[in-house]
Amino acid sequence: MIPWFQNVFTVLNKLDLPYIVGADSLVGLSEDDLSKYSQNLSLYLFPVSNRKILQLTAQLLRHKITLKPKSIGGHRHYKLRFKPGVFSKSPEFISLNLLIPVDGGNTAFIGGHHTFIPTIDLNQGTLKTIDIDGIPLSVPEEYKSFVKRYNQELLAWFYMKHDVSFDSKSEQQAVKFMHKNITVMNLAGIKFWVEGGTLLGALRDQKLIPWDHDLDFGMRFETNKHMKHLIRKLRRHFYVSVKSFPQTKGLWQLGDYRVLKIYPRRLFFLREKLCLDLFIYYEGKLPDSDEMVYKYVVWNRNAYHRKEFLDTQESLSFYGKEIPVPANPEKFIEVKYGENWRTPVKDWNVALDDGSIYKPK
Repeated sequence: MIPWFQNVFTVLNKLDLPYIVGADSLVGLSEDDLSKYSQNLSLYLFPVSNRKILQLTAQLLRHKITLKPKSIGGHRHYKLRFKPGVFSKSPEFISLNLLIPVDGGNTAFIGGHHTFIPTIDLNQGTLKTIDIDGIPLSVPEEYKSFVKRYNQELLAWFYMKHDVSFDSKSEQQAVKFMHKNITVMNLAGIKFWVEGGTLLGALRDQKLIPWDHDLDFGMRFETNKHMKHLIRKLRRHFYVSVKSFPQTKGLWQLGDYRVLKIYPRRLFFLREKLCLDLFIYYEGKLPDSDEMVYKYVVWNRNAYHRKEFLDTQESLSFYGKEIPVPANPEKFIEVKYGENWRTPVKDWNVALDDGSIYKPK
């Protein structure tokens, strides 16, 4: 456990605040790995007075931990973060969500919506503590069966619903946007390919997947100079956000660029919701072998593809134009989505189900 997390639990227990480990953290704990799904931590707090919150804030500050109110969709929660100095802070954080009492139980805000949990499954009188690294953590009494019953709700952050989906109108807009990106990248001399759900739709359905929410491209990293040149070219036409590698323990730090998020520009300084993710792949060896692969990071997961897919590209006709795709694209898609990739699955999630995610031997 991250050392400052231990301080948070010590304070919570000292103040006798009723909480449970929640969301993906509880699922990980049930599988004997608290941080399996995220280095961040999710906790749920039963109703307490404002005085208790002030006491919690003061006690945490003694450990250089800030408690900051946040709001998502009108729902108030708190973000806890270790700040050892004025200009420094930990990359990890704790999300402290408030359980809201309603008739017959409580609601928990998970994955952008409220989930009702009846009193019979969760109440202060039936909590238990389990010891992790010498620290007692509060969980539902039968927490493993609780996780089985509410697994999908607890992992709702990994199955977020997005505002964008490809109906007939937005499909046309997305296709136009995709082809414009291809033109700009070709003019910039970039070797890239279409991948992810965009490639899956092209191979399986010959169209964008209606419930998909973005476009997926990939490219091989060459040099920082090369990347800066590409970003300048893209920014002449689009709104571009550059994402770096999160400073998370165990996560590969491959370079300065993890993914470029490219949006249609609106009123020059603003962006539309439609997004194209351009993942940056870095050549290197896997930690447990001498095999050279192309490594990347997706949803805080180390991932890779074999060189045979990405050293060269093929082309595929998609919406009347040729698009670049990985070599042997059907096999590439099978690695990512499994042997049954031809069968549509709406609840597939990259953070949990992606076959390209690296699994240490």
